Amino acid sequence: MPRPLAWAATAALLALGLLVSGCTDGYPSEDAPNVRHMTGDQHLRALNGYLALGATASGTVHRKLVSQDDCHVVLKKRREAGQVQRIVIPLLETSVEIATQPTGSGLRVKLAQHLEDGEREVRLKLDLDRWIDAVAWRSHFQQLQMNCREISEGAAAA
Repeated sequence: MPRPLAWAATAALLALGLLVSGCTDGYPSEDAPNVRHMTGDQHLRALNGYLALGATASGTVHRKLVSQDDCHVVLKKRREAGQVQRIVIPLLETSVEIATQPTGSGLRVKLAQHLEDGEREVRLKLDLDRWIDAVAWRSHFQQLQMNCREISEGAAAA
């Protein structure tokens, strides 16, 4: 191989290497956790991270989901006036809905409990800017629901 051609090939490989190494800029260095292998506490931590991210100007200072048992979570809401409200959310009677916000900027995630009279009651509203965050929130909540269903079916079979 003549010398100029060898230099050109080396330079092309070097340029390609630099180009490819730049493609990883901004991407995570490790895989995202597999939601099927997360514990209930890990799902709750993820959900609470989104609750903090989606804090609104509605006077709610702090919202947090905690586990009551395998099939119920409790939403604790603390307002500016110091009032604390506890709302028990039964996992198997609750649906997760995603819609655009009424203002048209961003998304609203809602937890709606289905009541015996066929009505539904919204237990939580969470406003998020990005679709991926809304879908991730729904996924974490649905994993808690699936865990509850598996435990309930296992107990019924025993």
